[in-house]
Amino acid sequence: MSLRVAGRCAGAFFLLAFVAYGVGSALPGQPAGAALVALNSALVAAIGALAFRALRPARPGAAWAYLVARGTEAFLLAAGFVLRDSAGGGAADIAYQAAMLSLGLGSVPFCLALARQRWLPRWLAGWGVAGYALLAAGAAAELTGAGVGLVLAAPGGLFELVFGVLLLARGFAPATGGRPGPTGDVASNAPGAGDTRARRAARAAGVGLLLMAVLAGLANFGIVQPLAAADAAGNTGQPLSHQRALVLAAVALLAVACLDVLVAWALRAFLADAGRAVALLAAWCRTGYAVVFAVAITHLVAAAGLLRDGGTDRIDAGVRARIADFEEVWNVGLILFGVHLLLVGWLAWRSAAVPTWVAALVAVAGAGYLADSIGALVPAAYPVQVAAVTFVGEVVLMGWLLVRAGRSRPGRRTDRDAGRARQAQPA
Repeated sequence: MSLRVAGRCAGAFFLLAFVAYGVGSALPGQPAGAALVALNSALVAAIGALAFRALRPARPGAAWAYLVARGTEAFLLAAGFVLRDSAGGGAADIAYQAAMLSLGLGSVPFCLALARQRWLPRWLAGWGVAGYALLAAGAAAELTGAGVGLVLAAPGGLFELVFGVLLLARGFAPATGGRPGPTGDVASNAPGAGDTRARRAARAAGVGLLLMAVLAGLANFGIVQPLAAADAAGNTGQPLSHQRALVLAAVALLAVACLDVLVAWALRAFLADAGRAVALLAAWCRTGYAVVFAVAITHLVAAAGLLRDGGTDRIDAGVRARIADFEEVWNVGLILFGVHLLLVGWLAWRSAAVPTWVAALVAVAGAGYLADSIGALVPAAYPVQVAAVTFVGEVVLMGWLLVRAGRSRPGRRTDRDAGRARQAQPA
C-alpha cells in the first residue's frame, strides 16, 4: 500500500469515526449503539496502524507514541460504553476523558513529525499541536473535577475534521510540490546504523522502565493498596478524596500499560540479534500483559465511577469488590509478564552486550512473577510472595540499560559470533 493510499484510508477513517462514535454514544444500551462504538474503536486503531506504517521509517518515536495512544483511545472508548451499563455514567465519563488525554498526548509528537516530514503545512501542524495540547489539558481538568473539557476540546476536534479531509484528498504526501522530508532509509543503511538503533532502543527501554517504576509505585502502593485496606469507618483525613485518588491511580496505571508496550518493543529491537523469533515472542507476551493490565484497570475506573455517581467517598462493598477484581485480573496478566522476563533473560544471556549476571537476575525475576501469579490461582493459601525479593532483577536491568547499554564496550561473544570468527580464520 502506497503512502497516498494509506493516508486516504486514514482520512476516511477519521471522518467515519466521528459519525460512528457520535451516533453510537447516543444509543446507550442498544445493540446498534454498541456496534457503532465498536466500529469507532476499530477505525481509531486502524488510523494509528496506518500512520505508524507511514511514519515509522523516518520518525519511529513519534510513530510508536501515536500507535499506542490511538490503541489506548480505542480501548477506553469501547470500555466506557461497557462501563456505562455495568458501573454507571461516572465510570463512562472517566474512561472517555482518559481516552481524550491519551489522544492529546500522543498526537502532539505526531503533528510535529508530520511538520518535519513536510506532510502538513506548518500552520496546520501548529494548529494540531495547539489543539491536541488543549484537548489533553481539558481532559486532565475534567478528570480532576474542573468542567472545562468541552471548550478546550473544540480546536482539536476541528483540526481532526480538517486533517481528515486533507488526507482523504491527497494522502500522506508533501504539503508542497517539493521533496518529502528525510525517510531514514539512507541513515538505516549507514555503517554502524544498527548499533546506533540498538543503543537508542536500550535507552528508550531504560527510561520507560524508570517512568513505570515511579508511576506504578505511586499509584499502586500510594493509592490503591491503602484504599483497599482502608476501614470504611475511618475514611477521613485523606489528602485527596477517594474518588479523585482512584482516578489519578487509574490514569497513572494506564500510562504504565502504555509504557509496557513501548518498552516491550524497545527491548525487542535491542535484543533481536540474540534471537529474532524469541525477541518477537517476548515483545508480544509483554504486549498481551499490557492488554490484560488495561482490562484490570477498568475495574479501578468503575470503582471511581461508583464513588462519583454516589456523591460520597465511602469505600463500600461495591467499591471494594471492584478493587479486588482489579488485583485478581492483574495477577492473571502477570503470568504473561513472567514469561516475558524469562525470555528477555534468555536473550540477554545470549547477547554479546549484556553481562551474564544481569541476564540471570532478569530470568530469576520472571520466575518469581510466575510463581506468585500461579500460586495466587490455586485454591490453597499461597504463603509467600517471591517477587517481593526477585523483582530486583527488573531494577538491575533498568539501571544497566540507563547507565551501561548506551556505551560502546566489548561484550561476551555468543556461539553465533564464535562461529563467524572461526569461519573468518584463514585455512
